[in-house]
Amino acid sequence: MTGSCTAEDCRRLTTLYLCTEHIVELDGYLEDVTALIELLDGPITMTSVTKGPGQGNGSGHPGSKPPVNLDALLLRAWLATLPGRAHAEAMDNPEAGRTLYMARMWVTRARQLVWGNEAEVIDHEAIRQRIEEADVDPVPPRQAMDYIREKTKIIIKVDDFKNWVKLGHLRYVLDHVPTFDKAQKIYFPLEVFRVAQRMRDRRVKL
Repeated sequence: MTGSCTAEDCRRLTTLYLCTEHIVELDGYLEDVTALIELLDGPITMTSVTKGPGQGNGSGHPGSKPPVNLDALLLRAWLATLPGRAHAEAMDNPEAGRTLYMARMWVTRARQLVWGNEAEVIDHEAIRQRIEEADVDPVPPRQAMDYIREKTKIIIKVDDFKNWVKLGHLRYVLDHVPTFDKAQKIYFPLEVFRVAQRMRDRRVKL
């Protein structure tokens, strides 16, 4: 099949239902879906208590259960319907452009709910020292991000990581390192943390 990419406002010729650029974009969203589905538990269950019967603006009666954020619950259900792999979607689904459109909306909204209000990191230097003392070997991007999240509670978005690499803020250790079935670039988690910290501080100042 040779035709136009089915992504909105894209007329690139392609043998699949998405052009390479939009396959990469969709893949970036899909990479976050599993983590977002798990992390949406917090936004789904809110911390305030429900209102008691007859209370127009009260804070609820003691012992009442936290209300469920139905929008977040529905969002999690929508995320679960997204495909697992961008390339397979581009190859098999004539509506792959619509899948990309929905992924943009759902994943972006989920990221805002989960990561929009990042927890303040009180002592960046202490965190840096803790990571440095661990003497962690360089690892592929996903493992580096997971390590940072585990050690510091800072969640790095896949798109941000890619942008840092593209802009030269984050450099890989070696050109390519062979892994299971493909070559991957690897990064020191400490360096990833330093860049994340610097970028976050820059956003706060703006």
